[in-house]
Amino acid sequence: MDNANDRIPGPTAHHNSRRATVMNCPYCTSENLFPDYETDNAWQCRDCRRVFSVKLHGHLDRGVDRGE
Repeated sequence: MDNANDRIPGPTAHHNSRRATVMNCPYCTSENLFPDYETDNAWQCRDCRRVFSVKLHGHLDRGVDRGE
């Protein structure tokens, strides 16, 4: 099976398959994001010029109230 990251050009194409894919910058909501190759698993926002990463810590138990 081939690796989709090798076939897809542009900002989403990156060598690190562990990098969480994000659609918007959490600071300015821009979509102008590129992988940061100097920091493992990080993204560069070219609009607000921040470098950030996203980490999943786990899932909530099914019994936890959603607060609705």
